[in-house]
Amino acid sequence: MKTRIFGLIVKFMVAAAILSVLLLVAVKAYDFGKAVFDENPGTAENPRVVTFTVNEGDGVRQVAEALKEEMLIDSEWVFIVQKYFYSAKLLPGEYRLNSNMTGTDILDILSGAAVDTEEAS
Repeated sequence: MKTRIFGLIVKFMVAAAILSVLLLVAVKAYDFGKAVFDENPGTAENPRVVTFTVNEGDGVRQVAEALKEEMLIDSEWVFIVQKYFYSAKLLPGEYRLNSNMTGTDILDILSGAAVDTEEAS
């Protein structure tokens, strides 16, 4: 009888641990997906403007690391997923970016899909 009760308690604890891990993974996956698809632009009144250079041969990981170092994006992995999801191609060049841009705004500029209106005027 004692071993049966002990066995039930162990099964319950294992099931609770598995459920907790699944819940944690689900929450993390939701947060990551939300970061990829539902970005909020920065809200600084005076956004910091950065001249950012993409060199010939730079990979998306190198660009993402540099953007993170410049504090233009919050997550390298989110930027990398966005690059592949939106099929953006990073073009070499020098770009003016600001700290209020979203990752997709930055991707648009770095891929030539958007024109930097400050430089164009």
